[in-house]
Amino acid sequence: MMGAPWLWLAALALAAGAALAKDRPPRLLGGLMDAEENDEGVQRALRFAMSEYNKASNDKYRSRVAEVLQARKQIVSGIKYYLNVKVGRTTCTKSSTDVQDCEFHSTPELAKHITCNFVVYTVPWLNKISLLENKCQ
Repeated sequence: MMGAPWLWLAALALAAGAALAKDRPPRLLGGLMDAEENDEGVQRALRFAMSEYNKASNDKYRSRVAEVLQARKQIVSGIKYYLNVKVGRTTCTKSSTDVQDCEFHSTPELAKHITCNFVVYTVPWLNKISLLENKCQ
């Protein structure tokens, strides 16, 4: 009793897929997953979050990301990035345009490091991006 050949191939493919995936945790559709810090989408979300942070700040100096503590993403009707970062005050004033080249303040009275949680929502195919959450402490 041989059955349909395609049925045997499908069963074999399922068994092989299950064997290969046994070392990885199962992924839920729409669930949060870790994202690499150097991922282009993560970098775009970080730049946008920091731009919005600096716009809303009353500080005369610009701030930038000192360290990415955790980056996660969630596929929804676009992509939500959940970013947990350490932010530091730089020596550049708000009139500066390229904050990545700015050094962090080294004097204790001017140095300021805080931890921020940002949620950035992006729909790349519509060129849409927004900051949904900005919590710093």
